[in-house]
Amino acid sequence: MRLDGSNGSFFPYSPNCGTEWCYGTTWFGGSLNMGTVYRVKPDGTSYSVVGNFEGANGLQPSQAPAISPDGKSLYGTTSQGGDAGSGAIYMADTTTGTITSLASFTGPNGSTPQAPPIIVGEQLFGVAGQGGKSSRGVVWTLPRSGGEIKVLHSFVGGKKDVATPFGALTLNPHDGMLYGMAFAQAAEGLGGIFRINPKTGSYKLMASFTAATGGVPQTGALVVGPDKALYGNSWALGKNNGGSVFRYNPKTNQIEPVFFYAPTTGTQPYSGVAFSPSGEWIYSLTWRGGEFGGGTLLAIKADGSDYRILQQFGPKTGLNNTAAPTITPDGKRLIYTQNGGKYPLGVLYSMRIPASVR
Repeated sequence: MRLDGSNGSFFPYSPNCGTEWCYGTTWFGGSLNMGTVYRVKPDGTSYSVVGNFEGANGLQPSQAPAISPDGKSLYGTTSQGGDAGSGAIYMADTTTGTITSLASFTGPNGSTPQAPPIIVGEQLFGVAGQGGKSSRGVVWTLPRSGGEIKVLHSFVGGKKDVATPFGALTLNPHDGMLYGMAFAQAAEGLGGIFRINPKTGSYKLMASFTAATGGVPQTGALVVGPDKALYGNSWALGKNNGGSVFRYNPKTNQIEPVFFYAPTTGTQPYSGVAFSPSGEWIYSLTWRGGEFGGGTLLAIKADGSDYRILQQFGPKTGLNNTAAPTITPDGKRLIYTQNGGKYPLGVLYSMRIPASVR
């Protein structure tokens, strides 16, 4: 599926999948060229626009929205628009397509979010990469019904805190805590991993990235692996200076590299990873490198001992991915997006996963 402007364009974000539909966003395009929410079947068919952003309800949405448990509502953020022009938290009705602003970022309560919220009961939790007391981003929460954004933590940077979080939070079911990453600062200046208690709102910096582990994570979120550790992508550094897949153990607070990207495998993964249904493979998209320079789709052994290149990207196929691949509900397909392509306004892929890397 190639995006042509009317159905969304430029920076299409890979969708999240519910039981019947997968929902994603596009940065531009739609009726007012302010971005869209779209839906598509897991096999890549029946693409359509759910709703359009119009400025007051947000502008330039950030990544794919979170899907409510009943599948009737989508919750997301926009990097601009809203009452103050600094972004908004929105709810989209999957039946009517109506997009409603639940709250606006104003600067002191955060600004320019690049990540969607996570749903925990009747609350939304998320991060904004700018704003707050030190203008270095915040962790926020908001009732699903809307209201006033509550700041749980304002990042201050330096060696004892991180700054500029880009990726979404992750709920760890094994300890009930929310974990996130930030792009900058901490002990080595390369960002780190932090934790939020969703019941009390308490914040703690857990671990810092180093040149050896890889660092400066972008929009990717942590994912919980079958071994109860958290996995993610670093954007830079590591053995080949191309970033890494890393493993974080919440019990020991240790970050260790699992796989180092290289020019031949693809480098600088902008987004996160996904685990195969068996838990034996990790799927990842890279921003650069590979045969045509536009990144790759990889299947990586969970222990880092082997990998397979599933797809190479360049100007004709789409390139420079900005969101992690999503495994469809049946566990047999990956659905993801690329920038560029024919128009070149973006490409949406649904690919059957080879049995050998499931």
